Amino acid sequence: CEGLIHGDLSEFNVLVDADGPVIIDLPQAVDAAANQSARAMLLRDVANLRDYYGQFAPELLGTRYGEEIWARYEAGELHPELTLTGDWTDPEDAADVDAVLAEIQAAIDEEEARRERMAGEDD
Repeated sequence: CEGLIHGDLSEFNVLVDADGPVIIDLPQAVDAAANQSARAMLLRDVANLRDYYGQFAPELLGTRYGEEIWARYEAGELHPELTLTGDWTDPEDAADVDAVLAEIQAAIDEEEARRERMAGEDD
């Protein structure tokens, strides 16, 4: 909700007091909006907790809280009162990475062809 990703979250960084869980050890935290690795870091952090606590509550092992948190964050829907389900399905209209890479390659090819034409005009 604060736009921060812990970056090294594990069961050792979660303390519980009378008010609930408290996350500690934040010197490596990153700004979710400014770090290209933020999503991967969040997914890893949440998976670390899921895998550990899943030893004691196996029903957690099939959850996708990380994906749900990130999607809600991106949509501006993440707030402290939100109840997460862990039951997340990727949207059907997810980005087509192959198509994006093809567009990038086409632009590179076009630029190379332009440079070759320019070099030929200089001769």
